[in-house]
Amino acid sequence: MGSSEVSAAMRLASAIAILCLSFATHSQGGKRNASPEAMPLCEVIANSSKYDGKLIEVAGLYRFVIHGAILMDRSCPQAEINLRESPGYKADKKAASVLRSITKEDQFQPVDVILRGILHVAHDGQCFGEMCAAYQIEITELMTARPAPPEGRGTAGSPPTGTLLHDSGNVDPPKAM
Repeated sequence: MGSSEVSAAMRLASAIAILCLSFATHSQGGKRNASPEAMPLCEVIANSSKYDGKLIEVAGLYRFVIHGAILMDRSCPQAEINLRESPGYKADKKAASVLRSITKEDQFQPVDVILRGILHVAHDGQCFGEMCAAYQIEITELMTARPAPPEGRGTAGSPPTGTLLHDSGNVDPPKAM
């Protein structure tokens, strides 16, 4: 085999490998587990100045409200983040279908999601949305969606209620009652 034949065979093998990887990634159809990069919403809020204006992946509970949508987390119930779709917003087809199906039954039912977007922190009397929230995520992508866990079990991206999340990312288990 000449060097041009070896080179052509290598290109063909590389193209097949790329196609296989691409197919495997797309065949997951939104059933992907929590992204290793996705942070629990409570962690994002606790370190909001670090993430202000930055693109983040965040896990939380998506919920429609009368004038829009919010992201929340049962582990830090005081945090309700206004959500707004960016001009280039895109959604995984399976995740969008799950979100529509759950909220069609009960429009205020929370949905466990992982979003990618830019966090904005309100400054000097500023607030976001009709509820005048202190934070807003400009969503660029809906990555995953699934039914929310039952009350008291936390979200997929956050520790269960009653745990302590440290800045290091370590989680103390709930204390026995």
